[in-house]
Amino acid sequence: MNYKVVFEIEVEAESPLDAAKEVQEMLNEHNNWQYYIQSSEGSEDVFSVDLQEEDEDAVLKVDKYIPMIK
Repeated sequence: MNYKVVFEIEVEAESPLDAAKEVQEMLNEHNNWQYYIQSSEGSEDVFSVDLQEEDEDAVLKVDKYIPMIK
């Protein structure tokens, strides 16, 4: 099965390039991110996945997902 994985974060930066560099640095330094996962094969369901949680608590169905970039 194929999945669409979305990672959204807001950062303050001088330019799009600086924003991307800042986020890359953050990704390299930290490992406690939350992800939004959706099947790319027709399902409308979106799930929040927090890898810092135990497996049985890591995945929650999102009632209403609103992307930051539309």
